[in-house]
Amino acid sequence: MEIKEIPISKIRGSLCKMRLEKDYEAEEMLASIEERGVMDPIKVKKVADGYLLFAGHRRLQGARELGLQTVRAEIWEGIEDREAALMGFVENINRKDFTRLEEGYAYQKLVKDYGYGVDELVKPCGKSQTRIYALITLVKNLTANMRRAIIEGKMTSGHGEWLLKIEDPERRQRLFQMVLAGEADLNDIKYEVYRQKPDEEKNDQELQLDIIEDICEEDPTIRALWNRGIEVRRSRKGLKITLDVDGPHDLIYKLSILANPVKEKINLFERFEDKR
Repeated sequence: MEIKEIPISKIRGSLCKMRLEKDYEAEEMLASIEERGVMDPIKVKKVADGYLLFAGHRRLQGARELGLQTVRAEIWEGIEDREAALMGFVENINRKDFTRLEEGYAYQKLVKDYGYGVDELVKPCGKSQTRIYALITLVKNLTANMRRAIIEGKMTSGHGEWLLKIEDPERRQRLFQMVLAGEADLNDIKYEVYRQKPDEEKNDQELQLDIIEDICEEDPTIRALWNRGIEVRRSRKGLKITLDVDGPHDLIYKLSILANPVKEKINLFERFEDKR
C-alpha cells in the first residue's frame, strides 16, 4: 500500500457506496477541502485501467465539486473486492452521521454481494449479531414508501423498525400515514405493538390500563369532551391524561367525569380477579 496523489479521472467506480440520506456535514467538509485539500486519503484498489474507490466517497465527491484534478489516496494492490468493501464499511460505521438505514444496507451488501456471514461481521464491525440481523431485516422489509420517507427525513429508521412489528398490514399503513401527517409519534407505534399482546400475557396493571382506555373511548360523557377538554394517550410506560380547564370547579368536574366510570370498572375487575 502506498499513498500519493492520483488523477480523479482515473477513478472508474466504487465497490461500496454507502451514503443514502442527506449529508448534513457536506458544506463543512467542502470548506475544509477548499482550504486544506483532502487531508485524510481516500482508499482505492488498483485495477488495470485505473482505480476502484472503496472508502472516502464524500471526500471524493467534495474534490470533484471543487474542480480538483487530483486527490490524495491510499493505493491498495492485490486486495480482494470483498476485503476492500469490508474495510470501507468499517471506516464508516462509527461515524456519528452514518445512519442505521445506511448501516443496514451496508450489512446487506456485504452479506448478499460479497458472501460474508453475519458471524464474520461481528468482530471487524464491532457490532452484535442481534443488531446486524435487526438492521438487515429492516432494509429487507421496508416498503419503498417507508424507505423514501426515512431518506427524506420524514421519519426515522426507528419508526420503520416499529412499524414493521405491526402485524395487521392495514393498521401498519394507517399508522405510517399518521406518522407522515405528524399525527403519531414513536410512542404511539410502540403502543400499537404492545396492544397486539394477548390479554393472557398481560399483568394486572396492563389490564387495568386497557380498561381505562376502553372507558375513555366508550363512555359517552367522556367522548363528548374528547379532544376539547380531555385527551388520553397511551404508551408502554402507562397512561397520560391531559385536561384543559377553566378553573378549580372545571378541574373537579372533569376529574369526576374520568374517575367515576373508571372506579366502577376497576372494582368490577378486582372482584372478578378475587373469584378466579
